[in-house]
Amino acid sequence: MATYTKRVQSVLTTEQYELLQRVAHEKGRPISVLIREAIEREYFKKALLERRRSALKKLLSLKAPVADWEQMEAEIAQGALEGPRHPKRRRHRNE
Repeated sequence: MATYTKRVQSVLTTEQYELLQRVAHEKGRPISVLIREAIEREYFKKALLERRRSALKKLLSLKAPVADWEQMEAEIAQGALEGPRHPKRRRHRNE
């Protein structure tokens, strides 16, 4: 669980505050939790989604060679059956 150490203050109208109190009561959650979740949803998740889209765009622009799924799946299975490939280890003089 996260430890909250930073305080933020905001001013609401009476109507906004009363509506927020009603929503918090209906959901059985504190107002502070509703506000944190709204911030997460509105700003942080959108920013994360945008970073992921940007990364995907960069990845797709590489035009890396990719086979069809059946071939790739067969290669993955073959590699799993063969096990890891390690070059022969050199022995040191004092071994």
